[in-house]
Amino acid sequence: MGGSMTESVQNRVLKDYFQTTSAVGIAGESQDYKQSTAGLRRALGNWLDISGKDIVDLGSGTGELCWLVHNHGARKVVGVNLCQEEIDFASQHVPVKFVNQDIVSFLTQQPDKSCDRIFALNILEHLDKDQIVKILEESIRSLREGGQLVAMVPNATSPFGCMTRYWDITHKLAFTPSSVRQLMRLCGFARAEFRELGPRPHGIISAIRYLLWQACRAMIWFRLMIEAASGKGGIYTADMLFRLIKEDSKRQE
Repeated sequence: MGGSMTESVQNRVLKDYFQTTSAVGIAGESQDYKQSTAGLRRALGNWLDISGKDIVDLGSGTGELCWLVHNHGARKVVGVNLCQEEIDFASQHVPVKFVNQDIVSFLTQQPDKSCDRIFALNILEHLDKDQIVKILEESIRSLREGGQLVAMVPNATSPFGCMTRYWDITHKLAFTPSSVRQLMRLCGFARAEFRELGPRPHGIISAIRYLLWQACRAMIWFRLMIEAASGKGGIYTADMLFRLIKEDSKRQE
């Protein structure tokens, strides 16, 4: 049998994530980061206001987010990843610092108020609840006042949330706006904001998809209103974005 009998499947897959997962979607050594990050850029929109800021990317994968923030004028970018093969690939294309380390250990070693933005895209769902709380607590300590943690996670409110939750064998959780707000209050963030990861118009086909999606989400909202008398946060795409914002004491004065 392959692999160590004492090492969990979770750790085996994560350490070899390049071969087991990410390599499938990569276009080889000529990877076009401008094209592969176009959808993410549209989804983040003004959440990419990172010019001159210090950025940490947790679970940096093959470097797409690092490439994006570097090209949007970030002052310093550090990508943290447990898979060395992904780091080796990303380092060929993205001129930022990559660290091969467990993200919890990395955060605990960071000085107080040492960065402006922490990204955690497609990583929190791989962790258990205690690890997530630890990451958020260390993040709020590491962030400067007014800093933000931006995450992309499976959305359990979506009719297809179960598909996203179980798409990857290493996923442990899915989230809802309500559960994110629980974490926000538990870990001391000032507020939470949410975005859907649905189509955004940038051409004729995407405009048609956007209009059809609006019809679909209206039906989802209607169904929830019938059953629960609530829209349950109004975020219905299979994945969702959220950001947790650390209070800025200067704005409170």
